[in-house]
Amino acid sequence: MKFGKNDEIGGNDNAFGLIGKGVEVTGDILFSDGLRVEGRVAGSVVSESGTLIIEEGARVEARVDVGICVISGILEGNVNAKSRVEVRKTSRVRGDITTPVLLIEEGAVVNGAVGMGANQAGHVSEPIRSDDAEEQVRVKGA
Repeated sequence: MKFGKNDEIGGNDNAFGLIGKGVEVTGDILFSDGLRVEGRVAGSVVSESGTLIIEEGARVEARVDVGICVISGILEGNVNAKSRVEVRKTSRVRGDITTPVLLIEEGAVVNGAVGMGANQAGHVSEPIRSDDAEEQVRVKGA
């Protein structure tokens, strides 16, 4: 595994692990700061608060449980992200996504259920009634 700097996400100095093109990993992967996948992964990918980046051309067949997940390649498996999921236009996702914030670019393909809400965001939501009795949800702290 190589380590390098990640300038794309926030421009911070955190070291990112790299699974490069032509590399296949099978099993459970645990990481702390960040992991960039350009090759193939099968199994599970877990990080308490780290960022997983699945590059265009990469293939991940795994259960993903991370802080942030940015998908540009192929992901087959369920994703649980504590902060957000970004699905780029070059990506194909087959599996359920659970996250408080979801960004999907036009052209991306997503097949699966999406779960978003107060539980994922850590915010308290309360139903409010408008004059025409349509139910809306207001999120406190957002």
